[in-house]
Amino acid sequence: MSGGARLRWLGHSTAVLDAVGVRVVTDPVLRPGLAHLRRRPPLPDPEHSADPALVLVSHLHHDHLDLPSLRRLRPRWVVAPPGAAAWLQHRLRGTGSAVVEAAAGRRLDLPGPSGTIAVTALPAHHDGGRTLGRVTGAPVDSLAVGHLVRLPRVFPDRERADGGPDLLLWALGDTGPFDGLAAAVLAAAGRRPDVALVPVGGWWRTLGPHHLDPEEAAAEVNAVGPAVAVPVHWGTLAPLGLARAMGDRWTAPGRRFARAVAAGGASRAVLLAPAGALDLDGAGLLRVPAAR
Repeated sequence: MSGGARLRWLGHSTAVLDAVGVRVVTDPVLRPGLAHLRRRPPLPDPEHSADPALVLVSHLHHDHLDLPSLRRLRPRWVVAPPGAAAWLQHRLRGTGSAVVEAAAGRRLDLPGPSGTIAVTALPAHHDGGRTLGRVTGAPVDSLAVGHLVRLPRVFPDRERADGGPDLLLWALGDTGPFDGLAAAVLAAAGRRPDVALVPVGGWWRTLGPHHLDPEEAAAEVNAVGPAVAVPVHWGTLAPLGLARAMGDRWTAPGRRFARAVAAGGASRAVLLAPAGALDLDGAGLLRVPAAR
């Protein structure tokens, strides 16, 4: 079997997909802390996220869009949520990054070394405005979105019945449950995605509105049926000085999600430690390499 891809979770909602000479990074937060939050696992090796072709930004909350992290990455393309492109392009001046905006339902076709990289924005039920945006000049009414990314010819030997040669990545960003979530993903994808990045937790005792708890996240995954589902948005950030107060809430969301996905039987959940990775091939086989 030729072709393949590697997915690495760097913590919280930051993940890296490498395939066909293209590196995609989601919601980059690559610093020891931001505001009142501190990262508990060690920082990932910078090489794991260096030189991305594409960064996906689901919304403008600081734990999904950290400007110092994004400036350091200097991606060729940044896909921004609706209402944010002009502000973000200004903030990234001098980096060489081009910011393009996509509201839910819009597809962007970006040039890649092996063909067109297609990015479709998906609806989300989440407040996407920047905290203190009126003070900093950031949009306060920007919407949150998820993303579907199609990378061409990653699995050249895969039979058409298995979905064809392209790889489909579904990154939910942040969202609460809503009617039509699964239908929107399947309509944009045309088939079940190969791998999904699914938010399952938070960074405090309660999730607050417009988030998925582990069982809600598993229900959406089982409705869509991605071959592999990787839980994110858990086990990384905690309020300064209060990490111990989280107790089992720190590690439980990933395990609860995995159990609920297994009970549904439509997908396979893979728990990764921060900086952990998995390899995918066109037969749907997985190998989890040792973290470096």
